[in-house]
Amino acid sequence: MTKRYPLYTLFALIIMGVISSCNKDSDSFVAEGDFGNCTVSSFSLAKDDSVLTGLDSVYFSIDLVNAVIFNADSLPKDTKINKLIVKIGTSSASACDLTFHQWENQRDTTISYIDSPNDSINFANGPVKLKVKSYDGLSTRDYTIKVNVHQVEPDTLYWAQAARRNLPSGLSTPKEQKTVEYGGKVYCLTSDGRQASVASTENPFNNDWTTSTAKLPSGAVVNSFSASTEAFYILDSNGRLYRSADALTWTSTGARMDYLYGGYDGCVLGARKDSDGWKHVSYPASTEYAIPNGCPVSGTSQMLLYETKWSSKPLAIFVGGCDAAGNVVGSTWGYDGEVWAKISTRDIDERTDMSLFPYFTPRVNTKSWRVTERSVLIAVGGRYESTAGEVVSKSVYVSYDQGITWDEASSYLQLPDYIPAFANAQAVVIDTELNESMSRSMPDGWTAFSGTRLPAWATPVPFAHTSRVSAPITEWECPYIYLFGGEALNGELYDSLWKGVIRRFTFKPLY
Repeated sequence: MTKRYPLYTLFALIIMGVISSCNKDSDSFVAEGDFGNCTVSSFSLAKDDSVLTGLDSVYFSIDLVNAVIFNADSLPKDTKINKLIVKIGTSSASACDLTFHQWENQRDTTISYIDSPNDSINFANGPVKLKVKSYDGLSTRDYTIKVNVHQVEPDTLYWAQAARRNLPSGLSTPKEQKTVEYGGKVYCLTSDGRQASVASTENPFNNDWTTSTAKLPSGAVVNSFSASTEAFYILDSNGRLYRSADALTWTSTGARMDYLYGGYDGCVLGARKDSDGWKHVSYPASTEYAIPNGCPVSGTSQMLLYETKWSSKPLAIFVGGCDAAGNVVGSTWGYDGEVWAKISTRDIDERTDMSLFPYFTPRVNTKSWRVTERSVLIAVGGRYESTAGEVVSKSVYVSYDQGITWDEASSYLQLPDYIPAFANAQAVVIDTELNESMSRSMPDGWTAFSGTRLPAWATPVPFAHTSRVSAPITEWECPYIYLFGGEALNGELYDSLWKGVIRRFTFKPLY
């Protein structure tokens, strides 16, 4: 699991600290300047539930430096903005005129807000112009008012079809693959049955891979490829465990395991079947424990590590798999450094070989239309038994409580039609720093969607409504999901690398 997520929290806290240290004497989010008696001190929309519930709570920023008024959190897609009543606060203006375009007669219409404050304004045909004249009539200033509406469903998990690539490999036709994270890099191991290749990169976003030939142990099981904080590990077909510092050359450890769950700090965790039953084991060796009933011994998802405030040691978790009795399960199991236990109370439908990754999903307050984020676990794909026999899946499941309860994800998070059902893929989440130029033209066919809101993780907290800032954010971090490989029902490898992201996280932030 990537360790980069705390950057979101840190960045949001920095924003909050800057905001809270500024003046708090306005009802709007204002970039300051000295503009005499032509200052717009507040702006909002009047209540109209027929347009949008909570319309009067939509939050507008006032940029006095550039004379722009806008809602950084765009309104939901398809919101009608052709008849909106506005509320404008000024410093004793003698005139306050709104001009907007009417497509039906190809004319501009001007309304005096002072004389007709309850007349509706059409924002559907582009920005509205606001001219403010000072109380003595000696100064005027023109503002641009933008009511932003999403042009796409912003919370859709989007997988760019044009950005699909083949797996990074030195082999022309790989037949097996396994991808892990180690030492701040991503390592993709591929094999065609005769040769093996290892490709590595710090970030798959730029497709900058270093590829080398690997000499695997005889009979190596590529799907067992794992990494701790200290080394790489792999099993052969006889359960012998091998260790490597670079994933290229391997030495025997002398240990034996039948299944590898993954790395846990400096060791690797696994399961071994002895004459007296299945045991949880590790390398370097520690105390061995009999495997609890129902705990999977094969076919689990990727194992993730969580740091929790309840323990000095990380919590390792995985979902799904096949237990010692041969039963397929959909439960979440965890290990805290000493004890293995089932932690889920509402399971996924029984599956093996799922992909599991941590992410964030936006949460929209439909009263204020402000957006926050919440952490989530996403599990996707896998094999299961149906009345027609074994099938592979592309269903997406989510958990908002670290794997305790699971539900099938909304349609916004489900995979598109052009990604086939699969099992045994690996998902890696890595932040990429986006900027204004990248948002206009992404490399390798990846398209950034235009937008006018903060990333969900950087949305100011409520007290920012009465704060001031003076500079826009031009760079922000965006969490991309990389889905490596996967297998069809017949076990054939999909030679593909997909890149996904929730659209909202790619939107260019304003403040």
